[in-house]
Amino acid sequence: MCVVTAAAVAGVSGIAMAQETGRGIGVMDRDRPDYDPIGIRAGGFIIYPSVTAGVGYTDNLFLQQNNEQDDTVFQVAPELLVESQWSRHELNLKGGLLTKGYDENDSDNITDYNGEVEGRLDITRDTFVSADVGYRLYHEDRGSPDLPAAASQPTEIASFYANTSLSHRFNRLILRPSVSYNELDYDDVGLIGGGVINNDDRDRERVEYGMRVSYEASPAFLVFAEGRYNEIEYDNFDDALGGGGVAKRDSDGYDALVGTTFDLGSVARGEVAVGYTEQSYDSGLIPDVDGFSYEGGVEWFVTELTTLSLGGARTVEETTIVGSSGFLSTAVAAGVDHELRRNILIGADVSYANSAYEGINRDDDVYGAGVDATYLINRNFSANLGYEFESRESNAIGSDYDANTILLTLRAAL
Repeated sequence: MCVVTAAAVAGVSGIAMAQETGRGIGVMDRDRPDYDPIGIRAGGFIIYPSVTAGVGYTDNLFLQQNNEQDDTVFQVAPELLVESQWSRHELNLKGGLLTKGYDENDSDNITDYNGEVEGRLDITRDTFVSADVGYRLYHEDRGSPDLPAAASQPTEIASFYANTSLSHRFNRLILRPSVSYNELDYDDVGLIGGGVINNDDRDRERVEYGMRVSYEASPAFLVFAEGRYNEIEYDNFDDALGGGGVAKRDSDGYDALVGTTFDLGSVARGEVAVGYTEQSYDSGLIPDVDGFSYEGGVEWFVTELTTLSLGGARTVEETTIVGSSGFLSTAVAAGVDHELRRNILIGADVSYANSAYEGINRDDDVYGAGVDATYLINRNFSANLGYEFESRESNAIGSDYDANTILLTLRAAL
């Protein structure tokens, strides 16, 4: 399944809740005792180490409209997952590293890594606290409109984040207040031919407070109303605009949603919500962003061997493009996974995303499609071959591109 589809579906909290019930399990999520790694038991924990190595090819590494450059990429990604096996409470640790090296364009060689601790404290039968904290270092996609084409390398981004929520059930009523924090630090980037892009104006902090009130209409359906309020503060007070203007990009905003979480056993599960979103900026020089919003993901178990996934979201996103306050991102995706044999899994996906920038005349449409096949050799080894196509159509001159990528990986796990 493609990254966009997976994120849209797996990122929805309702689906995670449905999965915990075990009533419906998708093709990619089900247990396969003959092929699943058994891990290493250490007291009340099981440790799952793995490493994935791959080789791939892209025909447009820099995601440019003209002067497309192809290249071969080699990558290695070790990972470690530690899961508790307690009857109550939960504590998991996970971390990983991804190194990519290009045959001809070593300026784009990168090393990303991440680490996270997550847990759940069961206070009573009806009350629990969930929390996670982590650090991630990654690189901005070459196709990002905030990264000039003349950049000599991708922008390195450091992210520290922490989230916590409390869930309490009063008979059929469930209350879930939450707080999240995210700090982003963007490195400066050199320009081809000399000079430096100062990214200090992109460094920022975001704090979000949320409250969800759910009602269990039946064992298979929850209906809910959710409100979220956020505050975004930039480290650099001012940001230059066209014509010599200066604006403060600090803002606050909210999301108001109503929706349902459902689990229809072996038929389908998911969560869908609709509402309204708005982001208001401290400066009067840049316009506010607001509009209809939605988010959700659904898994339909077409047969025991086939799962169809649908997902999407409409959100306000940040940008530092001159003259624009932010943009409304509208994304939808669909994917299908099929168990051809017990140890051969195939998948296909399509996706679409639109970015409508506020304050400037820019509108981007990004289309994606892909197919992949996974061969489970035994419980310790598996192989995957995938192909992805991505295309952007934009009214900004020179911003269109097409890219084809193929990647073959081999994974070893204990």
